[in-house]
Amino acid sequence: MWSMRTRLRALWREKGGNFAVMSAFMLVPMTLAAGGALDFVSHERTRLALQDALDRGTLAAASLTQTQEAKALIESYVNAVPEIRGAQIAVTDDHKINSRKVSASAEILIDTSFLKLAGMNSLAVHASSTALEERPNIELSLVLDISGSMYDNGGMTQLRPAAKSFLDVVLKDEVKDVTSVSIVPFAGTVNLGFDAYNLLSGYVPSDKEKKNGPSPSGKCEPDASSKYTRLHCYSSCFELVDADFNAGVPEFPKRAQVAHFSVNNISTKGKKPWWCPVDVAAVTYMTNDLTYLKQRIDALDPYDGTGTAYGMKWAELLLNPAMQPTIKTMGDSGIAAIPAGFRSRPSAFKSDDTRKFIVLMTDGQIGSQTRPKLTTTDAVTDKNVKSGDARTLYTESQAAALYKKVCTYSKAQGITIFTIAFKVSDSVAKTIAECASDKSYAYKVDGLDMSSAFQSIATSMQKLRLVD
Repeated sequence: MWSMRTRLRALWREKGGNFAVMSAFMLVPMTLAAGGALDFVSHERTRLALQDALDRGTLAAASLTQTQEAKALIESYVNAVPEIRGAQIAVTDDHKINSRKVSASAEILIDTSFLKLAGMNSLAVHASSTALEERPNIELSLVLDISGSMYDNGGMTQLRPAAKSFLDVVLKDEVKDVTSVSIVPFAGTVNLGFDAYNLLSGYVPSDKEKKNGPSPSGKCEPDASSKYTRLHCYSSCFELVDADFNAGVPEFPKRAQVAHFSVNNISTKGKKPWWCPVDVAAVTYMTNDLTYLKQRIDALDPYDGTGTAYGMKWAELLLNPAMQPTIKTMGDSGIAAIPAGFRSRPSAFKSDDTRKFIVLMTDGQIGSQTRPKLTTTDAVTDKNVKSGDARTLYTESQAAALYKKVCTYSKAQGITIFTIAFKVSDSVAKTIAECASDKSYAYKVDGLDMSSAFQSIATSMQKLRLVD
C-alpha cells in the first residue's frame, strides 16, 4: 500500500489535465472581456440616442416663440425614443426678454448582459445639452434715398411697401421690445427736424416759436438769449465739413445751416424742390412704434440732390454712443417720441449684448454738393441755383470719398452694413457696394426685387445657435 506521502508526491508530479484546469480558470475573465465589450457598445449606442434627443429638445425649448414648458417639451423628445424612454431629466430655463438659454441633463440606467458576472447589473448613461436663442438688443439706422430720381425710375413706388414689409420682420413681436429703428431720409442733405436741430445747434426759439413751431413764412423768431443764428426756419439741415465725416460728433454749434434752395427741382412735376427736405421728411429717431414708422415712410416724397455721405454720417451718429446724452434729452423733453427704454441708447460700440445695423437703400450716383454762392442774399431762394449763382462745396469724387470714409469708420466700430442699389449702373453699384460689411450684404436690384432684398436682409439679422 502506498503511503499518503507517496500518493501526494505522485499527484504533484502528474501533468495530465493542466490545460483543462487553466482553461476553467480563464473562462470567466474571457467571457467578461468579450461580453463586456458588447455591453459597452450598447452603452455608447444608448448615449448617442440620449444626446441626440436631448439636443433636439433643448434647441426646441430655447426658441423665444416656444410656449410649452421647457422640461415637458424636452421629456417628450426623449420619451419618443423607445430605448431611452423614462430617463431622468433635469432642466434649467433662463428666459429673458431678448434671449432664452435652456440647459438639460439626463441619466438612464441600462441593464447589462455579461457584466453581471462581475457584479455590474447596470450601467449609467449620462448626457447634457445647452441651447441658446439670442435676440440681442438691436439698433438699426434705415437710410432711404429720397432724391428726385426716385420719382423718375419709380423707386418711391417700390420703396414704400418694401421698407414697410422689412419693418414688419425687423419688429416682429419676439424682438420688438429690444429693437430700435431710426429712419434717415436723405436728398441733398438730411433734415433733423426743427426741435432736434435747435437742441444740437444751441438755437433758442422765442416763446411764441416754442409754442407754435416755425412760421410758415420760414422766418425765424429767436429768443434774445440765442447764441446761434439760423439762416431760415423752413428746414433744418447742418452743413458738414470734411472732418465731420471722420470719427466723433461734429461741433454743431459751429456749423452753419444749409440754405433753402434747389438746383434742379423748382417747378418740376412730381418732385419737391428743396436740397434740404422739409420737416415732414426729417429723421425719425429711435422707436419701435411700427405704425408710426410706417406713417413716416408713407409721408416721404422725392426732393433734390443725392447726399449719400450725409445720410450715412447721420446713420452712424444715431448708433454712436457719444450721442447718448442727446438722445436722452430728446426723449425726456419730448423733442422726439423715443420710448423710455431706448433713451440709454446708443450703446457702446462692439457691446456683447447689442448689434448695430445700417441698411442703405439708394438709386443713384453720389452727387456733388452745390450751394448758393451768397447765403446772405440766397439763404432762401425760389429759383434753381445755377452757374454764376452757385458754388461747389464737394465734387462728386470728393463726396464719394466722404461716403467711403464714413463706411470704413462705421465697419471698424462693429456696425454691420447692408446696401441696396436700385436701378443703377454696374459702376455705381460697385461704389455703393464698397460700403457693405460683406459682398453678400450688397444687393443690386430692379423693380420688385427691392422687396426681396429687404426681406433677405431682415432674415440675416437674426440667428439661432446650439451652444453645447
